[in-house]
Amino acid sequence: MDILKLDPFPSIAASSPFSLSTREIAGRTVYAVFFELGGTFTKAQITSLRIRAGQKDVLPKIDGDQLQTINDYQGLTADANYLFHWFCDPLATSVRGEWLGGLDLSIYGSDPLEIRGDVGAATAPTLQAWAIVGPPKTALGYAFSDAEAHWSRVLVPTVLQPAASVTRQSASIGLGSQAGGRIRQISFLHSNLTSVEFRKNANILWEDLPVALVNAVENSFARSNQTGLYVVDRIVNGAQGEAETTLQPDGTPWPMQVLISTSASDTINVYADLHAPLALI
Repeated sequence: MDILKLDPFPSIAASSPFSLSTREIAGRTVYAVFFELGGTFTKAQITSLRIRAGQKDVLPKIDGDQLQTINDYQGLTADANYLFHWFCDPLATSVRGEWLGGLDLSIYGSDPLEIRGDVGAATAPTLQAWAIVGPPKTALGYAFSDAEAHWSRVLVPTVLQPAASVTRQSASIGLGSQAGGRIRQISFLHSNLTSVEFRKNANILWEDLPVALVNAVENSFARSNQTGLYVVDRIVNGAQGEAETTLQPDGTPWPMQVLISTSASDTINVYADLHAPLALI
């Protein structure tokens, strides 16, 4: 793998937006994009971050703390000066599974990789983007098909706002079913969530599991529980092939349902973590 410094952001200033459109890693598979923070700039002061490729949001609007919390849960070591977004999974149980979510920019020709965000009230902030990259997927030697080369790790956002405590309330969450994505994880960033149930084709796959029980199971697989984060983890053992399919063999979506329970009103930021063909998201 290569580690490359991307073009500098034209401007980084407190309480201001930043953006970069670059073609310098065109033709390569992106393993990760990460950001070096300088001055007194902290992750909490990245109030929004978005990454686009192929004119699609592969990382939707998310703030620095939320992204770091999701990374921390995976069990990846954090560094105060660097914020990572992983397309590939360094903790996958096979090298092929590790690269499956890689963002293959060789597919998108001259389309740039776009990075946009906002800086909060930082003092003399600096920000530099870097990328970990490899060859196109089909040239990696791991038997990726042309179709699999189009797959990438994508986060699909939903905001839930129960107005009071609820018990097993049906929640409408974007799960990528129309695009044929495979669900790796569903992350709920919350204050008062107490349990979640997940059903597929009327079969219960995740049975109204409370926070403490989920934490105990996921800790056993070396995940790192985070305060205010609940994860329905379909690949808790790192096996990417266990990600949940969303399409039936005939190409129609599986009926899926998510039920939530809370102890009080809440604003819950949900991110469905998918492997999906980017063109269809």
